[in-house]
Amino acid sequence: MSQWKKIVYPLLMLLIALLLDGILVAQLKGLFITNIGMIVPHLTLLVLLILTFYLSFRHIIILALLMGFIYDSYYTGYLGIFMAIFTIVVYVLLQFKNFFQPNLIIYFLLSIIVITISEFFVFGVYRAINITAISTQEFLLERLGATLLFNGIAMLIIGYPIDKVIQGVIQKDEIRFKK
Repeated sequence: MSQWKKIVYPLLMLLIALLLDGILVAQLKGLFITNIGMIVPHLTLLVLLILTFYLSFRHIIILALLMGFIYDSYYTGYLGIFMAIFTIVVYVLLQFKNFFQPNLIIYFLLSIIVITISEFFVFGVYRAINITAISTQEFLLERLGATLLFNGIAMLIIGYPIDKVIQGVIQKDEIRFKK
């Protein structure tokens, strides 16, 4: 494997996840407002979580900033919110990644924590700048639970394939350079 694949594969994975976030909401709009609440997909954040375990500090931070900027400019219209969330989440995960063995269970548990933190951050910012008027109780009941359920299931579905692809890219590259 050449060095460029370590850069291109993660970027492609993140771009596909970014597009899927929007496609899911646009095409399945009626399905994402359910009896248990409103679902917000965070596939980009889930892919960033997995990539954090395999990419270098500099590489993943740059990807987090870039994807946050694209996410903000494409979906929210308020630059800086998801740029900050993605970067902070990746930075914190980088501090703790040596304590965890990357596997599907760890990805699932971390995704629940990361999405909860990011949802509260977005909610707090939106409340501070008067974009949303819902109460914290409404947020917890109508948005957070359904979002966590959907993204937890999504992590169980996409976590293993993404992990194996990125492991293949990284391991083949490391073996080549050790010779």
